[in-house]
Amino acid sequence: MPKVSTPASPSGGGSVMPEDQTSNDWDHLSDQEWNEQLDRKIAEFNAGRGEMKLPVPIHDIMDNEYERGILNALVTEDLIRHFADAIGDPNPIWRNRTYAQNTRWGGIVAPPLYESCISFGSSFGGRLRVPGVARLAAGNKHDYFAPFRPGDEFHCYDKYGGFEEKKVEGKPYRMFIESVPRYFVNQRDETVAVATGRNIYLATPPSKRKAKEGGKESKVGAKYAGKDYRRYSEAELKDIHDDFDAQLAGVKRRGSQIRYWEDVVEGEELPPLAKGIYDVCDSSARTVVSCYVYAFAIKWAAMRNHLQTHPIDPLTGEHRFRRDWHYSDRAAQMFGSPLANAGGIHNEMMLVHIVTDWMGDDGFVVSMDSQDRRFNFFGDATWVKGHVARKFVDDQGRRLVELAVRAENQDGDVHTQANVLVKLVSKAD
Repeated sequence: MPKVSTPASPSGGGSVMPEDQTSNDWDHLSDQEWNEQLDRKIAEFNAGRGEMKLPVPIHDIMDNEYERGILNALVTEDLIRHFADAIGDPNPIWRNRTYAQNTRWGGIVAPPLYESCISFGSSFGGRLRVPGVARLAAGNKHDYFAPFRPGDEFHCYDKYGGFEEKKVEGKPYRMFIESVPRYFVNQRDETVAVATGRNIYLATPPSKRKAKEGGKESKVGAKYAGKDYRRYSEAELKDIHDDFDAQLAGVKRRGSQIRYWEDVVEGEELPPLAKGIYDVCDSSARTVVSCYVYAFAIKWAAMRNHLQTHPIDPLTGEHRFRRDWHYSDRAAQMFGSPLANAGGIHNEMMLVHIVTDWMGDDGFVVSMDSQDRRFNFFGDATWVKGHVARKFVDDQGRRLVELAVRAENQDGDVHTQANVLVKLVSKAD
């Protein structure tokens, strides 16, 4: 029987690890001692594998940015529309009640990844927070069993998956991946989706750690040294704007025309979609629907017990909230990033659009397994591309197509990729 814990209260406690009380001592350890301490801490966390939180809490006030409860329990047509807007997807099945009523679903349904509107992240918190350890989003695995519909109300529970060390060659750090599946259960006690969040932790021992300056954390490193905005040519901008116009007109959208499984050809390319040049307006759109909102005293409540991880702004003397690196270049530079960058879930949301346009109204996304490959910075242009990797019939008799989709920037570098399983209608049905 898995262990069950009750959620931590807003005043702290529970199974969420607060900022390590002896974290300053870690800087004075030898590499061997530091690694031994790290191994002990990882072992402590992994001893809790299988621990469950029933249910994930709806916090009035959170005292930890990474301890995340329910954000929006009730599914509404308005929130589905706002989520589609944040994807940049004008598909009427997400927003037009009359159109949606004439589809197989009989009404408006939500796009994949909508569960991030209900809750996003883990109620177990960002556990491994000690000097020399940097935390990065690693992508998510999403499994779906039914669509999200307006009027449904959800509760969630988490099941702790623990840490797994990945071998890395020629790097000064050790790499760990932490995973936590979150289960989304509606008022009829139906599990509609499972989202498995994954975090990467890069653990660098003292002698190999680069000097920090001004409270920065070297998350991004030399890989992006010299990164800056570029000015796009008129031709490049015209290509983006022309594609936006085509999206709004539904030119590449399959829509009500059924895509039959038998007609799919392995290797065929999906029509690419532009996602423009990323800026603070795009980033804020994601925050409205798929992120936890903090301001003033509520933001202070989430920071005050963890000020070591929130750098001081030299212009004001006040701490900056960690998430600010998704909105402000100057804040990003306090964390060692040359420019502000897109949240990982927003990069995944970009991939959803090409899949649902291709599959049409009658398709259903069974799963989406995403990986964050590199940063998507402010000023970067994204084109979403993909192809049919394979088609097959699974052991349940479902006609499935696996799509390999990716988001490329203006230099052809892939910043996000995913394998997506789509169930299609068969002519034999």
